[in-house]
Amino acid sequence: MFVTVALVILTILLITILLRQRLKRPPGPFPWPFFGNRYYLQKLTRKYGGQHFAFKELSKMYKSGIISLRLGTSNVIVVSDSRLIHEICLSEKFDGRPWNEFIKLRNMGLRKGITMNDGPEWKELRMWTVRTLRSVGFARQTMMDLITEEMTLIMKRLADGGVQRIRPAFAPVVINVLWLLVTGRKPSDDLTRLQNFLDLLERRAQLFDMSGGILATFPWIRYVAPERSGYNVLVTLNNELKNFLMDTINEHKKRYVKGNEADFIDMFLQEMNKEEQEDKVSVFSGAGPVALSISRRRPENAALAIFSDDNLLVTLIDFFIAGTSTTTATLDILFLQMANHQDIQRKLHEEIDTVIGRHRLPQLEDRVKMFYTEAILTECQRLWLVTPVIGPRRVLENTILDGYEIPKNTTVLINVYSNNTDPEFFPDPNSFKPERHINKDGIYQIQHENVINFGKGRRRCPGEALAKSAIFLLFVGIMQKYRLLPVPGQNCINVEFNSGLTCTPKPYEMLIVSR
Repeated sequence: MFVTVALVILTILLITILLRQRLKRPPGPFPWPFFGNRYYLQKLTRKYGGQHFAFKELSKMYKSGIISLRLGTSNVIVVSDSRLIHEICLSEKFDGRPWNEFIKLRNMGLRKGITMNDGPEWKELRMWTVRTLRSVGFARQTMMDLITEEMTLIMKRLADGGVQRIRPAFAPVVINVLWLLVTGRKPSDDLTRLQNFLDLLERRAQLFDMSGGILATFPWIRYVAPERSGYNVLVTLNNELKNFLMDTINEHKKRYVKGNEADFIDMFLQEMNKEEQEDKVSVFSGAGPVALSISRRRPENAALAIFSDDNLLVTLIDFFIAGTSTTTATLDILFLQMANHQDIQRKLHEEIDTVIGRHRLPQLEDRVKMFYTEAILTECQRLWLVTPVIGPRRVLENTILDGYEIPKNTTVLINVYSNNTDPEFFPDPNSFKPERHINKDGIYQIQHENVINFGKGRRRCPGEALAKSAIFLLFVGIMQKYRLLPVPGQNCINVEFNSGLTCTPKPYEMLIVSR
């Protein structure tokens, strides 16, 4: 009896405290003690077919563009209002990253890299990474040469045409391109291993969401249900990736020649060598250990604390995780929508035939002339973005958002899908209309500021330019040679989507016909 009464009193106290805390917080469903809103959110996600749909429904339910959730012991706000989304993306107050159990495992326990890191070190590393990805002149031509070579293999995979899945034909190319640009070599000897990584990444994407899933809500569950919670998948993926990437890093160190940098890893090693030289200069400058200690205390102003094996490893993991699954899924959705929109596909073929012709393969220089193609790419990602919820962000200081108090360290999830389907920006938002991105002069509106397909602000995807280039070359290269149709007897391809960290189509078949 005493235990029962104590539990009742404790529950009432917790409810009272939670209610008081919520008085100045955004509206949202009632957070039950210990469990919060985790199970309610899962229920809505299943009901509406995706977490982004669930968030949009909650926003309508509470008539607010910002809602509060409590997932386990974490306070989370979800933003679905377009104005607030753009404000958050451009404000440094929301540039932080949370450090929950899922993210700790994802980053191998290291607050490193450019995706799940923050602070002065992250700013320096991210700026350097963006500059490097833009300045590596060999990347464009190298990527074009590789895709040209790989297109021959794609043609062989699709040679028989007929009813089949298209994804297996192009997915290996995405891996090859990313691997070559980062490591400077083709993964011909590692394809089986890389395919295993892809399978693990797909399982990971389905087991978790942007809030970190049940593992972030209840960290202890990994001891009770390591398989179901996704813990085993993360550990397996971590071990495989770390061993493989460290082997690659060590190979680069052995053959590194100053002035002959050939890929991203070489460029990083160049910075590491500069760091070592600066350390030596500090030691032998006559100032003794004082100068050395000062030189190692300046991560916000110098590269000395940034360019390390740990940062290189986690940055490569960032590239691998972000680049392969999202690019592959984006292409998968593009081909699916071409089969389902024959009128749009016909206009695409007309532009390809006019600008490129039927014989030579596309080049990056063709993009500036292919307004309708660019409009298709933008519109497809607007409506079927593979990361419809982005984040998670961590609030770096107590702040006010839309009149509500948002405490420091609150986790923020951004429902980009809601922004990209805002009827104020996009009339008839759920219709696939590439023409909406072409102005009255027939020119593609390159800077459509209201579309968020690669993030915005300081957290914008650093590999955006490379991703766009790869998607363009592969999409146009395949569409140049083939016509895509629904399976005979069907008017369209009806596909369900897997919803998790990414929103990807479940396996589907189409009719592939040579042009």
